[in-house]
Amino acid sequence: MSSAAPAGQVETPQLGDVERFHFLRFAWSELRAIMREPRGALAVSVLVLLLFFAFIFPLLDPTDPNQPGDGPKNGDISWDNPMGTDHLSRDLLARNSIGLGRTIKHGFVAVLVGWVIGIVIGYTAGWRGGRTDTLIMRGVDVLLAFPGIIFAILLITILGSGIFSVAVAIAFFNIPGSARLARAGVLRERERDYVLAGRCLGLSGARILFRHVAPNTFGAFTVQVPLAIVASVLIMAALNFLGLGAELPDPTLGAIMQEGRPFMRDAPHFVIGPVVILALMLTSLNFLSDVLTERLDPVRRRRV
Repeated sequence: MSSAAPAGQVETPQLGDVERFHFLRFAWSELRAIMREPRGALAVSVLVLLLFFAFIFPLLDPTDPNQPGDGPKNGDISWDNPMGTDHLSRDLLARNSIGLGRTIKHGFVAVLVGWVIGIVIGYTAGWRGGRTDTLIMRGVDVLLAFPGIIFAILLITILGSGIFSVAVAIAFFNIPGSARLARAGVLRERERDYVLAGRCLGLSGARILFRHVAPNTFGAFTVQVPLAIVASVLIMAALNFLGLGAELPDPTLGAIMQEGRPFMRDAPHFVIGPVVILALMLTSLNFLSDVLTERLDPVRRRRV
């Protein structure tokens, strides 16, 4: 039994648990709806398996991905080496697992940082308008003028080679698109009646923006983030393939493909492994984005 509030004080209802429960129930219902779609079920299942391979499998397999083994160089697929060995007799299963984990971890964090910065910039430009909007968006246009891979190479040249430099380049690559998307959402929502009502009630601009306008723009972000991860993973793999990513012998998917390029004829399994992993991840993220588009589009959305 809850204790009564002291005399002269009004008991404030605690809604945190209720709001959390409603959010979890909504997330669970959306996940079930996505899983009812064949593409959604396939995408979620493959992504879960890839996450297991990237983060749980290394805990179960004690093989050192950088330690040469006793087997043959460029060894074929076998029971001891399910994905074969590389030119230094290192286990490719362990190297692909660690490489996938590094790609997901650094790529996701870089996309998240880039999108947070871009969304804040876009919100500020769209809400303030006027000269602030013009100045900010011209700066965004300057970033868009450079091809993503060229701009990434420029940043890595300035910062030096390494996985941190690649992450910074990926973060900058995601700022322009997220900023323009956030600005478009704010420009659409700031003319709604609820914004005018909030101003009439004396609410501050920041409160209206972040408590009321921002949640109504999240749908577009949900659809675009998987596509942004796809583009970022491709750029990260390309940079690692060019030798601008993590320093050897630390494995990444792009670096494994670069190491296996001279041996594609004699040991095709060297390159097939990371290529198949990248193809599965990128295809699953594209399927997930398509399903989310249908879920959020009021015209195409199906009743589930």
